[in-house]
Parts: sequence; C-alpha cells; structure tokens
Amino acid sequence: MFLGIGLFAIAAVLAVVAWAAIRGQRRDYEATGSPEDELTDEEFRRIEFGDDEI
Repeated sequence: MFLGIGLFAIAAVLAVVAWAAIRGQRRDYEATGSPEDELTDEEFRRIEFGDDEI
C-alpha cells in the first residue's frame, strides 16, 4: 500500500516539474520572439485584407 502511495507521489512531482519546465520555455519564447515573425504594415495589409498593391 505504501509503495503505491510513494509511486503516486513521485509521479505527481514529476508531472509538476514537467509542467513548470514547459511553461517556462513557452514564456521565454513569447518574450524573445523572432524578428522574422514580425510583419511590416504592408505585409499585414496584404495578408489580412488581400491588398495586392503595395
């Protein structure tokens, strides 16, 4: 019985650590971003509204 409780506790701790690691990586990616991911005003208008004239 105690073995099952111990295994459950270890699995819970590992799940919390994995969740924290994934959440931290996502926050870092969103904060730093990438210059290639940013659109100029002209590019945004062309994509969003279908304006072919720049």
